[in-house]
Amino acid sequence: MPLSISVVIPSYKSSGFLEATLESVIRQTYPAENLEVVVVDDASPDDSVAVARRFLARHSLKNKVIARDVNAGAAATRNVGWKMASGDWIQFLDQDDILAPHKIELQAQVAASAGEKVSVVYSNWQEFLLKDGKWQSSGPVRAPFVDDAPVLQILEQNDFGYVGPTLIRKSFLNDVGGFDEKPNLGEDCDLMLRLAMAGGQFREARSDKVAFFYRQSPNSLWRSYIKNAEAMRNLLYGFRNVEEFLRLQSPDGNLSKSARHALAHRYSRFVNFYFENDPKNFRLLMGWLKGLGYNHPTGINAKLRMLSRVIGYENALRLRAALMRRSRKETGSHSTEKS
Repeated sequence: MPLSISVVIPSYKSSGFLEATLESVIRQTYPAENLEVVVVDDASPDDSVAVARRFLARHSLKNKVIARDVNAGAAATRNVGWKMASGDWIQFLDQDDILAPHKIELQAQVAASAGEKVSVVYSNWQEFLLKDGKWQSSGPVRAPFVDDAPVLQILEQNDFGYVGPTLIRKSFLNDVGGFDEKPNLGEDCDLMLRLAMAGGQFREARSDKVAFFYRQSPNSLWRSYIKNAEAMRNLLYGFRNVEEFLRLQSPDGNLSKSARHALAHRYSRFVNFYFENDPKNFRLLMGWLKGLGYNHPTGINAKLRMLSRVIGYENALRLRAALMRRSRKETGSHSTEKS
């Protein structure tokens, strides 16, 4: 028997993109009688709910459209969706992303033969960008592989972590409680890591063609969360929890070189944000890096790295900031003189 699969679409001010997203579900080669669509609108001020209902009324696909009265955020909206879904496997599909026609059929074939410990089936993906006034696939095809050691490999691969390119077994979502509803820039990656830490196995469904398209739209959640101190703090603490998990798995509490490097890279990615906006957690971050054997973040340029060795990384950042302020001030003075 084909697997029952629910496509869960969280919606917020989605009227401009939702029809194209729903169209990509209708175009699936997977048997329609084994699919359902669950749209959960997070109290949109526009006509997103009406758009969803009008579109789905024209098609015979099983569906539910839920309109929330109070805005609660993407994670809470997704949680409402999968809990109301009837499928054994869940396809999370953001309101502006696109499924390739073969995506669900491809992954359902792998899921059908997977053991009960397999929590996630995943495939390749590509960005979908607005170029020359037209939305089109762009950039490299991302094809991460995390089957062998999911916790470590998810940490190592920035290309893995989005829920859209996956199918997730609903019973595992129950086991881990779904999405953490606190604001978090990395809420998708956080879920994937928690599934892996709960013992869920991951299986690649290899595809010659791109299976999923991730659209960079103006309403993308990360655009607001990357400026949100709480969301950035929760991102940081999520990786700290993974470090503690890996240390507990180690007989002596020590981490492998690859684990230390992967964690250091994750801690370092937004270090400038913490330095400028969250001094307390910047200092925590620097302490965690030192605990991994790093005196400064990964990926910094050679000049800053050299200066950090002499006066310390935090002092080097302060000096750089002061020089930049001075340069801007001097540039402004010259502009005034010319005018």
